[in-house]
Amino acid sequence: MTAALDVDDVSTGGEWVTLAVPPDLDQAYRAVTGWGAPEPPVGLGTVVARLAWTRGRPMPPGGVLVEMTLRRLDIPPADNHWLARVDTDVVGVRDGRRRVRVTTQLRAAADGRDVADVDFLLDWPA
Repeated sequence: MTAALDVDDVSTGGEWVTLAVPPDLDQAYRAVTGWGAPEPPVGLGTVVARLAWTRGRPMPPGGVLVEMTLRRLDIPPADNHWLARVDTDVVGVRDGRRRVRVTTQLRAAADGRDVADVDFLLDWPA
């Protein structure tokens, strides 16, 4: 079993990392959300961003997603090769939980164009 994600493991330390996105993510997103338009789904960046900062590890139980903001800058890369840079900032403590902002910048690996910026505001379990 994989250990739960620790808040200290979320940031990429200012580095851009290659992100392995499953090739069927677009189709799975469409199936779950009902997105039927031919263009890439607008919200796909939120799923890719979460994959970028969890890196396959489960969230610890008891966390709460407070807010999520997506700024789509361009269409997702057709080849599913992404780059991600993740930063974290503890913005407060409430009831023993750290309130953490996770900011994820996403780029297309092939040409380096910016694809999306995604912010998550989370109450991390104590």
